[in-house]
Amino acid sequence: MTGVEVHVLEEEEDMMDTDDDLHQGRSLRRGNDRAAERQRKREEEQDRREKAEAAAKMPKQSKQFTKLLKDIQKKQDIIKRCEEEIAIIDNDLREADCPRTRVLGKDRFWNRYYWFERNGMPYGGLPNSSTADAGYANGCLWIQGPDEMEREGYIDMKPEWQAEYKAKFDMTVPERKKREEGPTSVFNARQWAYYDNPEDVDTLISWLDPHGFNELKLQKELKIHQENIKTHMVKRKEYLNPSEEKKEDDTKKRVSTRVKQPPSHAAHRCLAWHNTMAIDELGHLHSDQPRSRKPTKKEKVIIEEREARSEAKGKDKGPGRQGTR
Repeated sequence: MTGVEVHVLEEEEDMMDTDDDLHQGRSLRRGNDRAAERQRKREEEQDRREKAEAAAKMPKQSKQFTKLLKDIQKKQDIIKRCEEEIAIIDNDLREADCPRTRVLGKDRFWNRYYWFERNGMPYGGLPNSSTADAGYANGCLWIQGPDEMEREGYIDMKPEWQAEYKAKFDMTVPERKKREEGPTSVFNARQWAYYDNPEDVDTLISWLDPHGFNELKLQKELKIHQENIKTHMVKRKEYLNPSEEKKEDDTKKRVSTRVKQPPSHAAHRCLAWHNTMAIDELGHLHSDQPRSRKPTKKEKVIIEEREARSEAKGKDKGPGRQGTR
């Protein structure tokens, strides 16, 4: 073998080794790529499986949540019905509470506040009364002055206490009472004042100080009843000062009817009141004596039967312990 041939064979061997190395390197890279691809597919499959499981669980949770919401709504409806029944019962108790002198509360000057529609009647008065067409019963918020004992302890204080109060507020307690109450200031329990304007009720509520024990209670009661108080104040104003249209309607009604109507007492509604309930239930007024009437045929039969039974019992009864004479 010549030197040329030996050199060629060496080059061919070198080339063969290089091809094997290249092929071996490519196969290793492809193996790594396939492993990464399999890992990626496994991760995607796992994510897909987790999402499917979560999606399968979601409807169950939503059904439970929906059922819970329905149960809550049912309980709320039951509570609402119970509250409505409680409100009706409270209103019935209020109307049945006959003493009408229950006070709403007291202010800082120990004035007492009354709303007489609060107790013993419907807010608008009895619906079958002779003055029910007015739509209100009293329509005023009444204020009574302080009692003598309250004046002595809280308003007419000792001179040294008044001096201390004047040094602090630059006025005495009676001066402050007169200044804040204005021209309608009430001095004692024999003097009364009233509110008949709905706007004044709001002013009164804002004037009361909730930090005081008395005025906190009074403010709470006024806020509870303020809508009804304002409503009946408005109805009172409309009744005492009717519009021109209402006057014309009333005139037309009086002209169209042939029955003689009683005179209108728009300014003095108390004059239009009649005790019709006593006449309907008793047949006479409380001031009149009950009318004597002849018994009906049915009542006569009942009386005769009763007398016959009593006579029969007397005959059947034997002699007593003393015997007969």
